[in-house]
Amino acid sequence: MAPKGEFETSDAYQARLASSGGSGPLIISKKIEGAQYLAYNADAGAFEVKSYLFDNTNFSAWDTFYYAKVTSPKASTMGNLDVTISSSEVETGTYSAQNGFGAKTTVTKITRTEKAIFEGEPARYNDNLFISDKDAVVGRVPMSVAEAQAFKPQAKIAIVAVPKLPYVVRATYPYGDTTISNPTDVTVNATVLVADIQCGLLMNGTNQVVAAFPTR
Repeated sequence: MAPKGEFETSDAYQARLASSGGSGPLIISKKIEGAQYLAYNADAGAFEVKSYLFDNTNFSAWDTFYYAKVTSPKASTMGNLDVTISSSEVETGTYSAQNGFGAKTTVTKITRTEKAIFEGEPARYNDNLFISDKDAVVGRVPMSVAEAQAFKPQAKIAIVAVPKLPYVVRATYPYGDTTISNPTDVTVNATVLVADIQCGLLMNGTNQVVAAFPTR
């Protein structure tokens, strides 16, 4: 199945995914949010790629599945095998509020939009998605200094995943408590692809795969 097109809305893509029966694998691009996790070691002549390059952002899988009333697969409250593809927030307004002691404040309403891939609960405690060493390095990619200098500014990453039932889970739910010390009212709109996560890809500016890092 073709990946999400440039001129295809997320809803249209998810509908196409569901109607296809979840065939795959899919290649899903993700913005690099931590350039320090793609670090060049000049002495070794190689990039050291850390797992956090692919999964350094968390989302609440348990809340999403709870509010969507999805019971299979299960999501843990402690940690899951998943990848956040994107998370963004927009302020949508304000309102006045006060607590039981009469203290008043102005509350900011926020809508958070999250997109993620969920595989499932870990098989055991501290089970991680990617295979890595003690420093979270999933692999090393040899390059000369000149090649590395040209490569890093235009590097891209993606996740390879094979969809599985129930394919797509959507939920809208309140997040956190609104208090005087935390005067925010957050609503989360989550769209989650349920899939077996196969590997992470490191690509160059023309989408050629430079290296693949398997999951466990």
